Amino acid sequence: MPSMSVEALDSRIASSPPVLDASAMQSELLDMVRRERGLLVVLETAHDLTAMRDVEMVLQAIVQRARQIFGSDIGYLTNYDRVRNDFYIRATDGVISERFKNVRVPLDHGICGHVFRHKMPYHSTSYLLDAGFAHDPQIDLAIKDEGVKSLLGAPLMVGNQCIGVLCICDRHLRTYAPWEVSMLATLAAQASVAIENARLFQEAQVALQQASEANEQLHRQAREIEEAANAHEQMTKLVARGCSVTDILGMVATMLGGHVALLDEAERLVHLLPPADAPPAKAMESLLSDTQAEDLLHRALSDSRMSGRSRLARHDGQGVVRVAALMGADRLIGAMAILTATDMSDTQVRTFERGALVAGVVLLSQERSELASNTEAAATIRALLSWQQESAANLQSRVEPHGIDLLGPLRMLALSVEGRHIEYALRRLRSQGLPACALVEECDGLIVAITADDRFAQVQDMAEASVLKDPKLKMIGVSSNAVARFDALPRSFAACKRGLDVMRILRRQGEIVAESSLAMYGLLFEQRQAGDLAAFIENTAGPLLAHDAKRGAELAATLLSYLENAYNAKLTADDLGIHPNTLRQRLDAIDALLGPWRSGGRALELHMALRVHKLQRGLAGLRTDTRE
Repeated sequence: MPSMSVEALDSRIASSPPVLDASAMQSELLDMVRRERGLLVVLETAHDLTAMRDVEMVLQAIVQRARQIFGSDIGYLTNYDRVRNDFYIRATDGVISERFKNVRVPLDHGICGHVFRHKMPYHSTSYLLDAGFAHDPQIDLAIKDEGVKSLLGAPLMVGNQCIGVLCICDRHLRTYAPWEVSMLATLAAQASVAIENARLFQEAQVALQQASEANEQLHRQAREIEEAANAHEQMTKLVARGCSVTDILGMVATMLGGHVALLDEAERLVHLLPPADAPPAKAMESLLSDTQAEDLLHRALSDSRMSGRSRLARHDGQGVVRVAALMGADRLIGAMAILTATDMSDTQVRTFERGALVAGVVLLSQERSELASNTEAAATIRALLSWQQESAANLQSRVEPHGIDLLGPLRMLALSVEGRHIEYALRRLRSQGLPACALVEECDGLIVAITADDRFAQVQDMAEASVLKDPKLKMIGVSSNAVARFDALPRSFAACKRGLDVMRILRRQGEIVAESSLAMYGLLFEQRQAGDLAAFIENTAGPLLAHDAKRGAELAATLLSYLENAYNAKLTADDLGIHPNTLRQRLDAIDALLGPWRSGGRALELHMALRVHKLQRGLAGLRTDTRE
């Protein structure tokens, strides 16, 4: 073997690799194990993250795995806020300071700002002393509260956009090896994909839900349009067949699942469908009769009249009430209201408004038909009440369609309506359904009803129920005696008008009085005014009435009873329920006040004055039963 020089041996030794000692080899082996274990965790993390669909769960899993891989004290993830243009901490693991959790990092400060601008990982062995980025006092205070010394951050990238920063921190000084920086960047990249996938999945879910809702809405609208078209077709068929307004109400109530009411122009209930035996219908009646509800209904009806559309009148625990005005040319002819448990859809509202429009057309048609019939009825009544009557044959042919026999006994009812409400009062009266053998119409500014004698009580009851007690109407009425011949009707009508004049002078309201009880006063005070009547009473019985008013006595009533009983003391005492001696004492007091009242026709004047005074005050006794 050839010998080797010393210089060559030294050169060979210098060029050969150094021999690693045992401790260095162990350290390198541990690093390899850690890198291999970290790579396995990264792979597991990537697999787990792809299976998650909830963004918050993904973020929390990322910071937990980052802290696990690097054995760090803290893991957290910041999110970029595009609105405020800064970072906020969205997920943490191992953080104990509330200040740290709530800190916000501006783009030009801290490691987050540095990573965002450069889109590269950054690590700091001593954060508070690191001059590689701009410090913010609030951020530094949060870092100090948490006890953080070292920090490593990697960007979360989606395309070329940084959406946040993934960080690990330690509460001791630590130098992060290159493989740790690389591994955190790898984990951040996987986290970015997982976050974006989760976001896209949620957006897809939202879009799918919105599409499903839009599809359901389209189906619902299609059903509603089909129902509206069906409603329009059915309403058209009803009108073509000559339906009544109650048919329209019933159809609308069935289609919309509510209770539908027809109101007249005075906002009074005329019809209610379905019938009022169900609780919702009773609630509808309650709503329409309540004072506060009436005010709301009136305002809604006024708005509907101006706008031509229906309006909500009430929306509370009892249900939803919507009202639509029914117009005839430029005047209000009524209203249609509906009570439903919940709000109606736009298409259902249109169906309700279409039903109201059709109901208005039907009402106008009925009005025209009734006008023609009522014109003939008015002419017939004028012919019967004219002083120059037509022949019996002609009159009989006129009244025959109304079921009246001029050869039988007849009675008359005359009603006086204050103001311009006679047409409304007539419609209210007709809406009750007049019985057969009755002719009712306007004549000489009065509502006149001519009926067969045996049907008169029914007509009077209807008048009292429908119009006489209506608070919106000021009415009085006079009923005639039965007349055996139709040619006595003009005289009976004149007597009824005189009776109405007396009732006006006496300022009576809201009652029907028999003409027979007013006949004498009508003749005496015809063409007189209320002042004339008051003067007559004062001049005749003034001292007596003044004494009663001052002393609370009953001398006027005593004298009237004495005159009514033809000066019979016993009958008078029994009528008044007093002792005969008491009666004599009262008569003596009357003599002292009035003087010689029994002579010279003065007793007749006193009798008349006391009866008129009693009638004027509405005392019981003078009003006879007008049905007899």
